[in-house]
Amino acid sequence: MVMHIEPSSGPVVPTLRRHRSSVGNAVLSISARVDYAVQILCALAESNRIMTARQLSVSLGLPHKFLEAILTDLHRGVILTSRRGLGGGFGLARPADEMSLDEVITSLVGAVAEVRGQIPEAIDYRGPAENLRTAWLAVRSNLRLTLEGITIADIVAGDLSRIADPSAAPAVSQAPAVVGARARRSIPLPPS
Repeated sequence: MVMHIEPSSGPVVPTLRRHRSSVGNAVLSISARVDYAVQILCALAESNRIMTARQLSVSLGLPHKFLEAILTDLHRGVILTSRRGLGGGFGLARPADEMSLDEVITSLVGAVAEVRGQIPEAIDYRGPAENLRTAWLAVRSNLRLTLEGITIADIVAGDLSRIADPSAAPAVSQAPAVVGARARRSIPLPPS
């Protein structure tokens, strides 16, 4: 929930409204290419056999042409092996328990986290924001640690118990954030 202050001629009366998703403008966005790639790897891990692009497309309900392009990239990234001819198709290059989400993402898109299309090391901040690069590097480092800790086998088995459950994390504050009418930015309320 977000607290929204409505401008009015009378006293300021806060009203509660749900914070809406910023569809397409999220800070962290998983591309369809990465999402489909992980689905493909999970299907191959579960089947434990070679599958053709057509079989994967049908079983997962994914667009065939897009899937073929992803398979090519995963093969190029040494995530998949391929076999030509009768009985050919694609298979995992290594066991699923040795394949992390970080490895899959970096093989497909390169950098796991960028700032304005650049790696954080390439950005120079000045003045009060001079330490911002360190903050972005910490965000990237923690994201990579999480992604390195999740394997394709974990996803298939549903064994994500060692990953922190966000619903089990202690809340910093149960109070809603205040949104200024002009600033349009969230300001967390102090804990009560």
